[in-house]
Amino acid sequence: MTADDVKRFIKGLRDLSTLPVLLEKIITLTNDENSDIDELDDAISFDQALAQRVLRVANSAFFGHSGQIRDIHQAVLFLGVNRVKATALGMSVLDVFPARASINVQNLWVHSYEVAFLSSVISGGISITQPQECFVSGLLHDVGRIIFYTLDRDRFAGIETTDTMLEQETAAFGCTHAEAGGWFGEEIGLPGEIVSTIRYHHKPSQVREGREVASIVSLAEGLSRQFSPHLEDDGIWTPEHDAILLEFSLHDADLRLFAERFRESRPEIEKIFAPSKT
Repeated sequence: MTADDVKRFIKGLRDLSTLPVLLEKIITLTNDENSDIDELDDAISFDQALAQRVLRVANSAFFGHSGQIRDIHQAVLFLGVNRVKATALGMSVLDVFPARASINVQNLWVHSYEVAFLSSVISGGISITQPQECFVSGLLHDVGRIIFYTLDRDRFAGIETTDTMLEQETAAFGCTHAEAGGWFGEEIGLPGEIVSTIRYHHKPSQVREGREVASIVSLAEGLSRQFSPHLEDDGIWTPEHDAILLEFSLHDADLRLFAERFRESRPEIEKIFAPSKT
């Protein structure tokens, strides 16, 4: 298999109308700084399953409004338009590769949500970037791995999450999951900063401008493997992670705090991926 095969598959997602119409609407609203509350409210509320997922995230421990937010309009008022946009965008991508399509896909999404949560926590701790940007970038950072799984399960199953994972991916698919995820992001029109983070989350030093989000997501992935290692974790610790800790002046006390917040988030993560009530 070659990189061109992967690109054709990604393009086919749009050509075959696999992308939900609502996702395209959410992306349009995400890219439009002038979109108002009513437009966002209407778009999310149109899909009950999406609305319930957004409300689950809005009521999670991270946002600190557990049980208080009961509808999308209230979520926008509590959290702000930009944060709800980011949450809706990340959750609506799940409809392209449903978490409950198989245990493998669900586990990959759980890993991605763990990274999203940690990215938000780290971002809030260093006060450099917006937590909502880090959240959605973390949620979508490994979408390339889900693309590989969907494209060829047997090839994907042969790739081990070791130091040579990226080389294994290139041998099997002609590209890395980071490259494939970047192409997917471009194809569906994700904001540039999110695309850049997806593409360089394993090598954030290669981001030319505004690499803070990519660095935070990369660090979050490395820490998630340390805090709760499981088969789907691909956050191999590298010297880049040590450099990020120094760059953001993060110390052992900070990491212990991140670990504590991560442990507290586990029940919330399970709720996010529980079956939606209709």
